Amino acid sequence: MKIAIINGSPRKNGATFKILNCFKESLENIDSDIDIEFVNLIDYNFKYCIGCQHCYKTCKCIISDDRIEEIHEIIKNSDGLIWGSPNYATHISGLLRNFYDRVNMLMTQLLYRKPCINIVTYENGMAVKVLKVMKEMVSYAGGYNVKSMGIKNPFNKDPLDKKLKCRIEKSAKTFLKKIQQNKPPLLSVLYSKIVINVFLRPFMHKNREQYQGILNNWAEKGIAE
Repeated sequence: MKIAIINGSPRKNGATFKILNCFKESLENIDSDIDIEFVNLIDYNFKYCIGCQHCYKTCKCIISDDRIEEIHEIIKNSDGLIWGSPNYATHISGLLRNFYDRVNMLMTQLLYRKPCINIVTYENGMAVKVLKVMKEMVSYAGGYNVKSMGIKNPFNKDPLDKKLKCRIEKSAKTFLKKIQQNKPPLLSVLYSKIVINVFLRPFMHKNREQYQGILNNWAEKGIAE
């Protein structure tokens, strides 16, 4: 079993990191054989998407010197995703937003049938709005939301009290159970079918040559024509 954990905070030892790391430790305590890839996005110097659409044709980003494809493969080969972001101006961090675009989650359906947990840390309010954005990002990319947690925490304070650790442990168990069951909820399956067959596929079929890389990628995932 492989799990990807993505820290979308620019603060490597901040609250978001500590919560995600607690998830990692909880998962390892449940099953020491789990293969977990923990990615701090701030360790990578991602360039911005330039809108060239090269990835549509080849399923590879034309920018090849910032290791974005490395993380794409980590998520692609995982059985589930846990990711987090601080609340910046009622939205996810710019770091995570740029990553989502560059890794081409939506068009490649990178999270297809994968269970996901969304984490938002905040100091004042509007966590629900940020979580809504993250849940939509998961659904658009073919995944499904197992748990979404908005965690209020003062700046520079350790968020990991006993109550939160218990919540994380419980959520980790639920997450692993969903992976083992390998059965996305019916509503998630229907939503993915709508996104793929109503919005994406008809658009791509108007110019198959331009989108051949994406279509080949879908075939590898078992997303049938």
